[in-house]
Amino acid sequence: MLTIAIDSSQEICALALGRDSAVVAEYHFAHKMNLLRRLLPNINAMLSDAGVDKAEIDGVMVALGPGSFTGLRIGVTIAKSLAYVLGKPIVGIGTLDAMARGVSPVEDALICPMIFARADEVYWSLFDSCAGDRRNHYAVSPVEEVLDVLAAKGGRVRFVGTGARRNWDAISARMGNQATLAPAWNDFTRGAALIDLGAQRLMAGQVDDAMTLSPLYVRKPMVGKLEVGQLG
Repeated sequence: MLTIAIDSSQEICALALGRDSAVVAEYHFAHKMNLLRRLLPNINAMLSDAGVDKAEIDGVMVALGPGSFTGLRIGVTIAKSLAYVLGKPIVGIGTLDAMARGVSPVEDALICPMIFARADEVYWSLFDSCAGDRRNHYAVSPVEEVLDVLAAKGGRVRFVGTGARRNWDAISARMGNQATLAPAWNDFTRGAALIDLGAQRLMAGQVDDAMTLSPLYVRKPMVGKLEVGQLG
C-alpha cells in the first residue's frame, strides 16, 4: 500500500511517501508564506525523486491541525482533491497526534505537544507515553493554564513543539526536572509519523469522506463553555 502524507499546518511543511508503515521519501521545507505556489511542485518533485507516479498512490493522509488557518485550508484542499481525482481513500490526522507520535515512546512520562498560537497562547493536547491515548481535548490556552492542568495531574511530562520551545523558560521554572523538552528537529510534524498513524487507520478501514473532511480549527473557548476540537 503506497500512501502520501501532507502537513501544511505550521511554518515547516511536511510531505512523505510511505509503503505500509515504512517511509519511502520524506520532504520538509519552510514555505515562507508561499505555500499555495510551492506545495504542488514539491509534491511532484518528491514523487519524481522516488520514481512514483500519482496513479500508483493507494491512499492520502493529511494533517488537520490545529495550526495556521490559511496553511490548513491549502493543504487539506489539495489532499482532498488528490484523493477525489485518484478515487483513493483519505484519512485526516490531528497535527498534535503526529507530533506526539514523533517523539514516542518516552519512559514514565506523558507527552504534551504544543504549537505556538499567539503571544503566550499555545495549541496543545496531552498523550500517554506511547502517544496512543489522547488524554484531553485539543485546546488553545495560555501557557500558565496548561501548566495548571499538568500540575494537577502530576508526574513527568515530555514537551515538544514550537509552543513549548518559545515558552520553555516558563515551563521549566514551573515544573523543574519534571519537564523535558524534545530536540528542535521535533518542533514540527515528521512525515514519517503521519505515515505511521495514517497507515494504521487505513488498514483498519477508518477512512474519511473526501468531500466533507475539513481542517481542525481550535478556537479559544467562550467564558463558561468548553470548546473542543472536531476530533475531540
